[in-house]
Amino acid sequence: MENVAGCQRDHRHGTAETELIINLYPRGAAEGGIVENQAFLDTNDKYYNSFKWQITPLIAEGPHIILDLGCGTGVFGRRLKEENKVHELIGVEIFEEAAEKAARHYQKVYQGDIEQLNLSYENYFDYVICGDIIEHLKDPWAILGRIKGWLKIGGHVLVSIPNVRYWRVLRDLVFRGDWEYRDAGIMDRTHLRFFTKKSFLKMMAETGFHIAYSGFLTYGIKQNFFNKITLHLFEPFIGTEIIVLGKKN
Repeated sequence: MENVAGCQRDHRHGTAETELIINLYPRGAAEGGIVENQAFLDTNDKYYNSFKWQITPLIAEGPHIILDLGCGTGVFGRRLKEENKVHELIGVEIFEEAAEKAARHYQKVYQGDIEQLNLSYENYFDYVICGDIIEHLKDPWAILGRIKGWLKIGGHVLVSIPNVRYWRVLRDLVFRGDWEYRDAGIMDRTHLRFFTKKSFLKMMAETGFHIAYSGFLTYGIKQNFFNKITLHLFEPFIGTEIIVLGKKN
């Protein structure tokens, strides 16, 4: 047993206890110079209450021990439970209100900045989920290195990140000279890092992961139809998200 921020942490498998571990942050605020985005301070916002159902097939039949980084209110974790893919579910969420909601469904939720939290797991998880968090990090290389240590041999990290090669971003940059930050989307004002598929796969390789799968998510009937009839030739430009499954050998 280990004490973290005044709460007991039990690393034994199969614990039924649900536990919220609070880091010392002011309510609704981020520490360390991270830009606050007011759109994300409302836990009813879709940012906290949606999940990418397209990536669940990349998680093998379980049950597994899963760490969900940036778990929001726990919608993705609930889906994994419904599909019987998870045995033990642990989350990390930077905003307190969202973490409190997720704690109703996860065995443990650590509230705080993952770059500052000290999670003392080693060779423990079958999967680590990084749903749209890598782009918010100051040093994603360091976090991927820590993730590799948390994973069991043969474990996987499943990542979704915005695709900066998306055609609208390129159009605005090349033809309009705009690099305009917004409240949400690829140009979210809280994004610190931007990746193409090639550059992200390079970072995964540099941090020691074998690429088990990589692809794009495209949204909208028209874009998916265009993607199909062009045999995915333009997918790097119409896919808004990059999906990568990395394996620890």
